[in-house]
Amino acid sequence: MPYIDCNTLSHISSKHYDFTIIGAGVLGILLSVKLSAKGYRIQLIESGHFVEDDARQVLNAVEHSAKYVNSAEWGRKRAVGGTSIAWGGQSLPFTPIDFEHRAWVTNSGWPIPFEEVERFYAEANAFMGVDQEDYSTKMLQNLGLEDPGAARFGLTYHVSKWANEPNFIKLHGRILEQKVDVFYNAQLLNTTCNQEDSNLVASIKITNFQGREFVLPVKTLIVTAGGIETVRILLLNRLSSSHWLGKSFMEHPCIEVGEVTPHNLYDFQRRFNTHVYKNRKYSLRLSLSDQHQRASNLLNCSAGFLFRHQDDTFDPYAELRSFLRDFKLIRIFKISQSFPELSKGLLALLVKGFFYKPKTVAKLTLMMEQEPLPSSSITLGDREDQFGQKLAQINWEISRLTWDTAVATSHAVKDLVENLGLGKVSLYAHMDAEAANFEDHLSGVNHHMGGAKMSQHGDGGVVDTNLRLWEVHNVYVCSSSVFPTGSHSNPTLTLMALGCRLVAYLIQQAKEDN
Repeated sequence: MPYIDCNTLSHISSKHYDFTIIGAGVLGILLSVKLSAKGYRIQLIESGHFVEDDARQVLNAVEHSAKYVNSAEWGRKRAVGGTSIAWGGQSLPFTPIDFEHRAWVTNSGWPIPFEEVERFYAEANAFMGVDQEDYSTKMLQNLGLEDPGAARFGLTYHVSKWANEPNFIKLHGRILEQKVDVFYNAQLLNTTCNQEDSNLVASIKITNFQGREFVLPVKTLIVTAGGIETVRILLLNRLSSSHWLGKSFMEHPCIEVGEVTPHNLYDFQRRFNTHVYKNRKYSLRLSLSDQHQRASNLLNCSAGFLFRHQDDTFDPYAELRSFLRDFKLIRIFKISQSFPELSKGLLALLVKGFFYKPKTVAKLTLMMEQEPLPSSSITLGDREDQFGQKLAQINWEISRLTWDTAVATSHAVKDLVENLGLGKVSLYAHMDAEAANFEDHLSGVNHHMGGAKMSQHGDGGVVDTNLRLWEVHNVYVCSSSVFPTGSHSNPTLTLMALGCRLVAYLIQQAKEDN
């Protein structure tokens, strides 16, 4: 079953497929691989091809009616592989409090318990090629690190993990090519419901980029087109009349809040810079504890340190990388002058297993949960794309609670660093709970969530607890748009766990139907 370029087709032979999947990104690939392994016939539809380019990326254009979402266009990838062709492959699970109803957080609470997702994290990590160790005690021991007593400051000390190969086409492309019909350069135009039962989608219409259209019959449709595009597809095709459709769009607001002057830069980086263990990469984070969130009515948030050279400071590692690319002799002279620093960095990596960057400034950065406000939304705008379909319009609104969380976390980390004698933290002047225009200091990080939330009852969301649309019985949504809340963690691992859970459900349903 080779990859099929729709730009080369004059017609598509009618075939029976068990599942039609829209979007060949991380979740489209995961579902295709896992369902085809069970013998199901899959057609996977992707509007892009195998690289990102202007001609496809322009289809990600959006309109903005509030704060600008800086990652809404080029942060998404119209290509086979989706954002996995560009991301770093970071893995970090949500925590139990993220699934709970919290009285101080608008519209919080998932309709399924944390344990329903937790049991699929190992499977998701395996698919990503990430180890099965925990993210705290055991993994810290492996890295030769100890918790500095973060709980005293309302924090937890833990790791996030990085996949050695984040590109899912490189990981799973061979299986797709062998077992799945992947139609690329195939833009979805519309869905058509069954004439006898309007609660079932009977077919989809796609087009190539030469204007030739094709109608494909559908048995079960799964939309995996990412947080923004999935909502746009549901809106364009009127697949849900829920008043929740498009509501509570979320990102992970990020911010640099200050600088740290460590008493011992080497020791500080040993505690907080990137580590390597068994040829795998790990980042160190400080996150708000559940107890601190409850006691202070805060959202979830994590902090990390970026070690940067000042603009006028020579970076020996960057110079070494440049030399390996272009072999300019002048670089040898510069590198030789920094040989002691390079040697110390090499020893740190070989002996202690962490990256040491001398003569750097430690920047304190935060990534926060966003309160799911209904007014933060995705709707259809006035402009149309080249296929005559209205663009998504994003009204990104961030609540004061998100800012309060940023300020509180900044001070918690400052207390930890200074009280443990690790250094001096200088927070920027605008890190004030009363700061005006606080939204201007926050930016997104390409984690688009919400807009088609999961719910226990039809009047509470867009999809049920098994990710099926409440109103259309053969359409499922498997994207981060179904998240009721977004934690502070990179969303992909949790979304992949939901995908593994969906596969288990679909297989069980097929057994029961037979």
